[in-house]
Amino acid sequence: MTKKIILLLSILGPFVSYYLYINFTKLNKKKYPIKTLSIISIALIFTSLGYLRFDENYSPKLTKPNINLKPFDVLSIQLNSLQRNNIPYKDAGIEQVWEFAHPNNKKITGPLEKFKEMIYSKNYKMLINHENSEITILNENSNKSVYKIFILSSDKKKYSYIWHVEKVKQQGDLIDCWMTTMVSNPEYLGDVI
Repeated sequence: MTKKIILLLSILGPFVSYYLYINFTKLNKKKYPIKTLSIISIALIFTSLGYLRFDENYSPKLTKPNINLKPFDVLSIQLNSLQRNNIPYKDAGIEQVWEFAHPNNKKITGPLEKFKEMIYSKNYKMLINHENSEITILNENSNKSVYKIFILSSDKKKYSYIWHVEKVKQQGDLIDCWMTTMVSNPEYLGDVI
């Protein structure tokens, strides 16, 4: 919603400002510099789009699993990436989620192209470009965290998922990193008006 307001202000801002300026200063000679106002508006649109692209901890590089990330961080990274799936390139969000798929999970869902197909399937496609999400902790211990995620999809439908994040126990670069082991099928909770 905030993004839409910023874009609307960048489009209408110069025109509204000029109108208010003319009325408050009570200028007799009213001149409407449409070309100038349009150029300013276009410049503001590009500036706004650039700002929105880099907003909300945007990073053009994929975040890699590391032992400093907590389970909640891992989940937030994945949800935020899916919300902006095609930034900075097509399916970057899905690739980010893949980075945090537990090695045991990748054996079932991989390789990446198969994983993308799964995310675009009817059970998970509502995660792509969703409006917002809420995270509720169901269970946490030193090796596993289970969350209930509420998603408002881009078509204004509400769903919930159960999302499991576990520490990697196998030897290797990922040992003790928190990664996703399972995401349930969605539970449809209804339309939002």
